[in-house]
Amino acid sequence: MDKLLRGIQSQTIDLCIFDLVPSFVNIPFYFYYGNDTNDSDFMPAEQLRESFYTALLDFPILVGHLETDGSGHAKVVVDPDNLNIPEFLESQSSVHFRDLQEAKFSWDALPSGVNTVGAVTSADSSGVIKAANVHVVRLQDNSGIILFISMAHYIADGVGYCTFINRWAELCRWIRGASATNEKPACHCSFERSSLFDKLPEDRKALDGPTLELITSTGPFVKWLAWISPKSRATLFRMSFNLISVASHVFHIPASRLASLRASVQGCLSSDVRVSDNDILTALLAMSIAQSEAECKRDSASASYMSSLTSYLFPSMYTPSSNFVTQVVIDTRPRLKGLSAANYTGNSVLTRCLVNSMESLTSGINEQSLALIAKSVRQLVNGVDPQYIGQFVDTLHKDPLCFMCPATYAFSKTTMVLSNQSRFPLYEADFGDGIPRWVSPIQTFFPNFLSIMPAPPSTGGYVVYISMTERAMAKILQNKFWMSTSDMVY
Repeated sequence: MDKLLRGIQSQTIDLCIFDLVPSFVNIPFYFYYGNDTNDSDFMPAEQLRESFYTALLDFPILVGHLETDGSGHAKVVVDPDNLNIPEFLESQSSVHFRDLQEAKFSWDALPSGVNTVGAVTSADSSGVIKAANVHVVRLQDNSGIILFISMAHYIADGVGYCTFINRWAELCRWIRGASATNEKPACHCSFERSSLFDKLPEDRKALDGPTLELITSTGPFVKWLAWISPKSRATLFRMSFNLISVASHVFHIPASRLASLRASVQGCLSSDVRVSDNDILTALLAMSIAQSEAECKRDSASASYMSSLTSYLFPSMYTPSSNFVTQVVIDTRPRLKGLSAANYTGNSVLTRCLVNSMESLTSGINEQSLALIAKSVRQLVNGVDPQYIGQFVDTLHKDPLCFMCPATYAFSKTTMVLSNQSRFPLYEADFGDGIPRWVSPIQTFFPNFLSIMPAPPSTGGYVVYISMTERAMAKILQNKFWMSTSDMVY
């Protein structure tokens, strides 16, 4: 900590519009580490703590205070005399790692109080929004550790999140094995938002109608949400989502099963069309979620849901719709030359909307229907080129207050948000005693949010996290095609 206090310099980091869109959300994960060899020096507390504060010197944005002006502009101010030190807690649990492993790392088996924050970026008891929260839970008999790590989304996207964690792990290994001749490993990261905008081309390509609607449907309520303080906005979102009963589950899709499905789907397409695992999974999830939503709304027609407060605040959850919107989160790094090489850690993702008729998604899931949707997913993803990204940025900049449009989109649309995180290096965080056995999101997130995650290297395939209303989740668990393709982990 002393090195951190002496080494931090004053600076101001202006946030960009990509940072503001998800600014009310946290990125929280559990990392489970097992001590198989009963090593007494397993992930030692002192070195974990020292390397964490050392890593903050390389990521000074994490010790700054968020400041907004109510007009769609924000910045992080790093003041050495008023640092916003991330929360770093340590505790001892009576739960053994073996118990967690036998429960397949189910949320129900977790010790109480592991996650110190939830999905919404909120102020702590002192009224300060922390950019990061860490809880190190040492398990019974030093059998393992749970690392809960959350980062405010306005700081970074998932790639930036993993960059920090892996830097922390790298420094922990260095400190544990350091000698007088070992120099601190170099860190090459970019926090300057200009790193993103400098890569944009001069020419532009028009946005498609659904995506344009997603980011420009402003009104008095949206502008008010963008104008109020982040603390007030967090309170409002927490209260709103507390009205909804959310259920979450984690599924595993074995590589062999997905490969078989992909081959069958590919056989329904012409030879000049190639679809990826992401295209197949996106199509399968869109059809499964759309079916569950349609069934729930049919049930609502003969029930008393329409008189409830939630039906007034979230009419899209109860009112039948002719279309279903899949919001596909797309990373711009591989599409903007030089951005990945710059190791840019700020937010660089955009969302593009795929609209399908509810009829096309609910007529039945089979290889032919999946092929049609997967092909449209491939076309949608391929269409996000540098010119498209430039127009997306320009459109958001025309009215900076429109950064809250995507957050309110689901109030009136039957939709889901899908984030493919399968390339996140979540299983590379080795603090000196091996990589995590399992990595998991928190249990309670927002309804109709889904993520495709990497499975542990020894397992392969994909892990899929689904967060939905309890009513819709019950329908998902009855979906024969989805349940035959995936295995529910917990």
